[in-house]
Amino acid sequence: MIALLLATLCFVAALYAPRFIKVADVRVTSAESRLRRYGPMLVGVISPLIIWWVWDQVVPVPVIHDEASYLLQADIFATGRWTAPTPPMPEFFEQPHVQLVPALASKYPPGHALLLALGSMVGFRTLVPLLLTGVTAALLFALVARLVNPWVACVSWTFWLTSATVLRFQPSYLSELTTAPLVLGSWWALLEWRASRKQRWLLSVALMIGWGAITRPLTMLVFAVPIGVVVLRDVWRLRLWRDFALALAIGVAVLAILPLWSSRTTGDWRLSPVEKYRRDYLPFDKIGFVADTSTPLRRATMSKVLVETYDYFLEARREQSLRALPRTTVQRILALTSGFFDGKRLPLLLFALAGLFFMGAPLRFAAASAALLFVVHLPYAHWPGWTVYYLETAPVVAVITGLGLWHVASRIAPDRSPAPAMVSAALVIAVMGWFDARQWRDQHRGPGALHRDIARLTTQLPQPAILFVRYSPRIMHNPAVVQNFARPEAAGVWIVHDLGERNAGLLKASPGRVSHVLDVDRMVRPVSP
Repeated sequence: MIALLLATLCFVAALYAPRFIKVADVRVTSAESRLRRYGPMLVGVISPLIIWWVWDQVVPVPVIHDEASYLLQADIFATGRWTAPTPPMPEFFEQPHVQLVPALASKYPPGHALLLALGSMVGFRTLVPLLLTGVTAALLFALVARLVNPWVACVSWTFWLTSATVLRFQPSYLSELTTAPLVLGSWWALLEWRASRKQRWLLSVALMIGWGAITRPLTMLVFAVPIGVVVLRDVWRLRLWRDFALALAIGVAVLAILPLWSSRTTGDWRLSPVEKYRRDYLPFDKIGFVADTSTPLRRATMSKVLVETYDYFLEARREQSLRALPRTTVQRILALTSGFFDGKRLPLLLFALAGLFFMGAPLRFAAASAALLFVVHLPYAHWPGWTVYYLETAPVVAVITGLGLWHVASRIAPDRSPAPAMVSAALVIAVMGWFDARQWRDQHRGPGALHRDIARLTTQLPQPAILFVRYSPRIMHNPAVVQNFARPEAAGVWIVHDLGERNAGLLKASPGRVSHVLDVDRMVRPVSP
């Protein structure tokens, strides 16, 4: 309560700053010009460095199963292949969100992994998430500076970067890191096209929407529909059918990667890896309000970690009933609100509410798109706190909050520029964000400890080896311990499930590899073959 009161007083002081800070108009104009020119570049460099620091590792390891799946596919793409061969006795290698038969591949659409592959190719897997963070920050600043002013852009960027939602999910390998800049980039290209009617900008819109569709299809469909309405209206009015046809061709060409991806991974262009994985392991993992409790095709061979994953998601799925929709909606709204306005940031919620009344047409367009993303995900089961599905809305919330601050500051100092107040407010948010960032750095350090320990131990084992993992009650189902490799024959240590007496079969199928067992308490010890 004391921290909240202190934060409130700081924001009040920031808003009244223009009454006590004398800044010549010429200086404000000069600073605004420089921010407009160099601001996107500056935040594009600072943001990745901060996120990298919060991540708390030079080369962060994947902590949750989704990250491990994306990175595995990125490593496979980096070898110039779509898939890797099925490992011997695949039940030992079962890994959530990874398809093992008829080939080794991620279940997810390939857009994000194709970008991550650039990092795998240069031996620095963290490169692309950091670049995507920089691009997102730069686009956010540039868009707000263009539509409002650089002062609102400063506050919006600071708010975005220091929000709990961003500090939690931006330091990751999750695919929302790709769709967020694609959404902002498509909005920028749409604005450029409407201002100049140059063909290249419309083609850019199509390319970014298409790439988003092969990354997170549902998410990008939500953002593509409002864009499509605007584009079709303008094309019809201006008779730009040739430009539209070329843009459509580019979009279709990118989308054609999906059936090719399905053909290479499942052997059937009509059956995507997502659908195949759903049939094999998680039949209820789909949109709707009735849980599909049919038996997974591979239930008999599912490892303990996959059974726990199944049960964990099934529990969330059963909570997702139509009767519970009002409760689900409220819970998710509260979780999202907490992700942006938690703790000391609560006073900013008032400015966000004020900002709703001052939105121009472009921001109303963005806000409607963000709201549509929330609505479309209501039939999809997930725990309320897992707000990563809405990471693309963080820039929108940040801009609305910054806009509200600007107009409140303008009314407090009607005869003076509110620019000093915005700078003061940005500094207050940054200082509070520093303490939040330190806390999230500690949060990221904890889950990664187990994986760092395992990585360290694997370098100490005689190689080649097989590390059989025993899941004790102290290991939650979420850590991605068991691993697959793009080039399993080149991997010094295989990290697989401990299946008891069946371990001998894998050792026999892998001559020359030494056996070891890993559990949480005793860590690693040699075992006779």
